[in-house]
Amino acid sequence: MSDDLFSQLFDLFNQPGPVNWKLAAEVARHLSGERQPVEPWAAEEFRDLARLVEYRLEQVAPFRTAPASDVLPLDPRTWAERNLESYGSLAEPFGSSIAGDGPAAPLMGQMGPAIVGLQAGSLVGSLSTWVVSGFDAGLPPDRDGPMSLIVPNIEALDVDGVDRREVHLWVVANEAAFRATCQLPWIQDHLAYLVGGYADAAKIDPTKLSGLVIGGTEPSELERVIEEAGGIEGLLGGEEAEAPRAELEAFLGAITGCSRLLARRAAVELAPNFDRISAARDLERGAVTAEPAIGVGPVPVEATQLGDAFNQEVEARYGDDALATLWADPSRMPTAAELKDPTAWAARVLLDGWS
Repeated sequence: MSDDLFSQLFDLFNQPGPVNWKLAAEVARHLSGERQPVEPWAAEEFRDLARLVEYRLEQVAPFRTAPASDVLPLDPRTWAERNLESYGSLAEPFGSSIAGDGPAAPLMGQMGPAIVGLQAGSLVGSLSTWVVSGFDAGLPPDRDGPMSLIVPNIEALDVDGVDRREVHLWVVANEAAFRATCQLPWIQDHLAYLVGGYADAAKIDPTKLSGLVIGGTEPSELERVIEEAGGIEGLLGGEEAEAPRAELEAFLGAITGCSRLLARRAAVELAPNFDRISAARDLERGAVTAEPAIGVGPVPVEATQLGDAFNQEVEARYGDDALATLWADPSRMPTAAELKDPTAWAARVLLDGWS
């Protein structure tokens, strides 16, 4: 981090709220780059594809779906600006993790909103440079809105031998299915529960805070102390957070896996290369995604693949209505262990009276 960025952080200490959204917006704008033109034809094409997919999705989804209010083809900068605060619920719980205990707690409590804002801006800004739409990151937004598609990133998604229109259909189908799954009424409450558990476990290690008090409040000194601690992530407790993080990733993997399964069903007749495109995108995602120091990062590719296989296995083994039952109640969600073992999930659910 640059001295200038740390100077901004100190200047914004007194911003109200658990997340410093002003700093978050500055960071997101910096990372997303300059505005890029979007061809006028994109709005009409993507809107037509969305309405087609939404109609077909309604026929194959195990729950009710609703069409997007609009379809917006955007550049990365505009996508970041429009979606930044939609991920607030994934960042805000980590403000208390930064406060910590001991003599440095007041200072860290002051820093919390700025550091979380920095991380939120870094997450959304970096996502804007490579995701084709929200499903690509796999993070449910905490508010509904138009379907937002990042056209330059979509055009950069090139699969040998696959027509561009089929790639466009693949993107829209995945985004429509992801939105439909995320709109289930209990998703946000259960996500908040899991994120809260992860944030509670990811506490600052108090033994590493003394240097912050000794170093004073000069930005350069703060930067030096944090770097000596191994970065911001080096200040956070590790082992205690591993289990809740695994459960959160399993839940997100179940969502993105179900979304992929539904998108495949809605689009495969018109997009016979659906799985080829998915495999190519998974390979690219594995090379670009990275976890933030604080908060929730993009869903790992492996979690989505496990979730896809899990949803398919549940339906294949336990009947056509199994997916509807699975997605009716958060208590039916697979644990991290069960996502890899559908039989263990069925044993628990059956014992709970599943039918």
